[in-house]
Amino acid sequence: MHLAGKVHAMFLCSCEDCQRATGTGHSAVFMASPADVTITGELRHFARVAESGFSFTRYFCGICGTPIYGQSARAPDAMMIPVGLFGAAAADWYAPSQLIFARSHREWDLVADGLPHHQTYREKGALM
Repeated sequence: MHLAGKVHAMFLCSCEDCQRATGTGHSAVFMASPADVTITGELRHFARVAESGFSFTRYFCGICGTPIYGQSARAPDAMMIPVGLFGAAAADWYAPSQLIFARSHREWDLVADGLPHHQTYREKGALM
């Protein structure tokens, strides 16, 4: 994966779908525009309808199954990319600004003190 543009948002998501997908209490993602991202290799995907009523599609490597990005029909101009794809290099620049879907956040899943919590999404467009 190559990112040629800017990162639009960095956040944690504690929706139950992200908990199942990551096997932990939240996902750590950043958002970028599809036009700014180049992906090589075979991708597969799985779509499901989220609680919002919009479909959410997760894309993953067709060979090893590594999660590559997610995309919501609610925000088709945004890719939600797992920061873990960038390994230790992400420690230098990743700084989440909020936790979304705090209504399903688990007490045992510790997040930074002072991080704003939103029960669901912020208002449309607020993440970018």
